[in-house]
Amino acid sequence: LLCGAVQSHWELLFERARKLNAAAKDKPFEALVCVGRCFPLPIEYLAGGSKQVPLPTYFLSGHEAARSWQEDAKQTEIFDQLNAEKQSTEPVQVGERFFCLAGAGVANIAGLKVAYVSGTETHGSEEEKGTLLTYSKASAEALVQQLHADGDQGDVDFLFTAEYPTSFQLLLPEQQLPHGLQAMRGSSAIRQILQQVHPKYHITSRGGDGTRGDVFYQRLPYVSEVAGTGRKQLTRLIGLSGVNKVKDKTRKYLHALQVVPFAQQSAEEHQHVDIPAGTTQNPYLHAMLEEATSRSGEPDAKRRKLDPAATGGLSAEQIEQLTSKSQGGAQFFYDQRLAVKGQRKGGLIPGDQQQRRNNHPVVPQRTECWFCLSTPTLERHLIVSIGQKAYLAMPKGAICGDHLLIVPIAHEASTMALDEDTWREMERFKSALRRYFASQDKELLVIDRNVATLGATHCHLQVVGVPKAKAEATRRVFETEGERYHVKFEELQAGA
Repeated sequence: LLCGAVQSHWELLFERARKLNAAAKDKPFEALVCVGRCFPLPIEYLAGGSKQVPLPTYFLSGHEAARSWQEDAKQTEIFDQLNAEKQSTEPVQVGERFFCLAGAGVANIAGLKVAYVSGTETHGSEEEKGTLLTYSKASAEALVQQLHADGDQGDVDFLFTAEYPTSFQLLLPEQQLPHGLQAMRGSSAIRQILQQVHPKYHITSRGGDGTRGDVFYQRLPYVSEVAGTGRKQLTRLIGLSGVNKVKDKTRKYLHALQVVPFAQQSAEEHQHVDIPAGTTQNPYLHAMLEEATSRSGEPDAKRRKLDPAATGGLSAEQIEQLTSKSQGGAQFFYDQRLAVKGQRKGGLIPGDQQQRRNNHPVVPQRTECWFCLSTPTLERHLIVSIGQKAYLAMPKGAICGDHLLIVPIAHEASTMALDEDTWREMERFKSALRRYFASQDKELLVIDRNVATLGATHCHLQVVGVPKAKAEATRRVFETEGERYHVKFEELQAGA
């Protein structure tokens, strides 16, 4: 059971938790984790107190107001004790089944491997004020090293932080972001962690008793590739509101999850991750690449200042080189301008902005990709199935009822640039469609779409089911139409 910033409303929270556990009957919650502002703590539930928490409870401190503990001697004593704690793999016990996640560390909660960072990020030359209230980039880097030192590629079920990371808003349509979060700066150190560690869930809470950003928020999931393994990992960011009595779904402060720990999953389950429609790329890696490429106009010495630890060991120059490969490189296109020479009257007219000679309005130039899953305007309702490397979709302007698209998730302008795993998965989609159309007495026609279009070019396969009675005429149609535009088709032998 997850909770946002408690902000002194401990009794309200515990009463709600008791009711939820009672309603759960045979499947009570195993733990309650509170993220964000938590002081003042409930004295009666601490060591020596008269009350006991309803279930094992863990809290992660956020940006605490000094008055929340300085006005009470007991609160001050507890705060000073927690603030002096060193980074530990064990939560600090403050009462019976009551624990504090202090500093930056790793722990096991109810069988789940969790990483946590308490407090807010220090900036510039500001000194850390202990481990409870603040953290630095150095402590964030140490946490990443600790996670990777475990030998499991940094696999972690949860990451708990009291701050949103910088750049979480990237790759999202504006309407998917609550107004209070659109301009939030966030923590660059937390972003640095998420560039290298890919938890199943990232939980945070802005808190603030209804102030700007104190909202319940679920970001569209994003997918990352785990370094050195080739496998994908899906991460969901959830922001919780602070504890409140308001009946408003935008102020939801409790969220229940049932999670199978990484440690209990098989290698096959690790490799096969279901990627739902709407999933974006990792926004934090996207931000890193944007920053690297934006420095291309700066002197070499200045560009080399990009932190290699945050880029998986790649220098700015290497990142730029890889980025340019995906954007350009050895791609091959059918030259539309050459074909213009053979066009007949009424056909296409020359020029980069070719339009048919009719009264239809000019299609505006697109700047985003039609087919990238991270594109905000992607027509997601047309997606049929998403695999690990490719997805199946219906076209917006189908030529018949049996017209489908097989699209690689990676943005490449030519299928020649796709890796073997992607091509293999696209072949599996083709095989499934071939069997389906065969059951309807149809043949499978596949067209490798590799023509520059409006906006960014994203290669894909156009697939059409053709009745067997008409399949034999398909070749003649292509050859006849090709002659009109001085295009000659060459037949390739099987296996060539």
